[in-house]
Amino acid sequence: MDRIYVTVSIDTEEDDWGSYARRGATTANIAHLPMAQELFERHGARPTYLVDSPPLADPAAVRVLGELAELKGVEIGAHVHPWNTPPFRDEEIEESMMWTLPLDSNRAKVREIAERIEAELGVRPTSFRTGKWSFGETVARALAETGFLIDASVTPFLDWSWDGGPDYSEAPHFPYRFDPAGPLTPNPEGSMVELPTTIGFLHGDPVRASRIRRRLETSPFSKMKLVGILDRAGLLARRWLSPEWSSRDEMIRLADASVAAGHEVLALTFHSCSLLPGATPFVDDEAERRAFLEDVDAFLAHCVRRGWTFATLAEVGDALLPDRVLEASP
Repeated sequence: MDRIYVTVSIDTEEDDWGSYARRGATTANIAHLPMAQELFERHGARPTYLVDSPPLADPAAVRVLGELAELKGVEIGAHVHPWNTPPFRDEEIEESMMWTLPLDSNRAKVREIAERIEAELGVRPTSFRTGKWSFGETVARALAETGFLIDASVTPFLDWSWDGGPDYSEAPHFPYRFDPAGPLTPNPEGSMVELPTTIGFLHGDPVRASRIRRRLETSPFSKMKLVGILDRAGLLARRWLSPEWSSRDEMIRLADASVAAGHEVLALTFHSCSLLPGATPFVDDEAERRAFLEDVDAFLAHCVRRGWTFATLAEVGDALLPDRVLEASP
């Protein structure tokens, strides 16, 4: 690759943050997506809206998403929350992690979301992200069987095992091709592409910094809150490329540090429900929503100044499908 790509992906979902109800979710936040889309267009960003099941059951949300789907430079991908994506089985009650479900369950849910998106929005999705970042072999196999090419579920340097999720502490932090039988192992002959979320450190070698931080978090030093002290001092400052978790300055610094470390793809992410004040822990009121969007605006402006290239997930995946996908990997 001879350029720096920037993707913007939005988990486009219900308002009900923290709820695992099968039915009854509201989707008022979808009406606010055009506000974000105007911001993206101002900078030439090419967003990917990863849509889950509840918005597709709401005619008002479908109208908004249908209008977005018709815009040039917009991709519609898929997103699955297993608790509210049919079909449902008794053993899946209150199950929030796709990676723990058997292949036949994930196969049915992935097929359902792909067919619903195609029926309601007129596009067949090829990019995907699991709910709660819960990627694994049964998810990957289901995606491959349904015709998906791109996954964007891996969160490098994070361990979700405390919540029943995967441990990505040692997962690749560069994009890579993979075989569905081994979704966390780069394979230059693999049929799918993983585009990890950009998570890293503001200083130094991210792999080394992550291992040091992990050792401290599991050592007696954890009781001394040493990790928090070092994080605030910037020495072990792990950040997400997301306005939900990082300030505009941190996002800009992380992007620059990632490019300096050899990254050729930067992946900005957030949830659509953060556009509805009070729906998530990240945006409580109108003033915070304005600040949230201003942070995104400032980051995108930085990307323009640096001469980086905006692309959808599928567009980056197309660039990575040749064997050169692993050239950037350490």
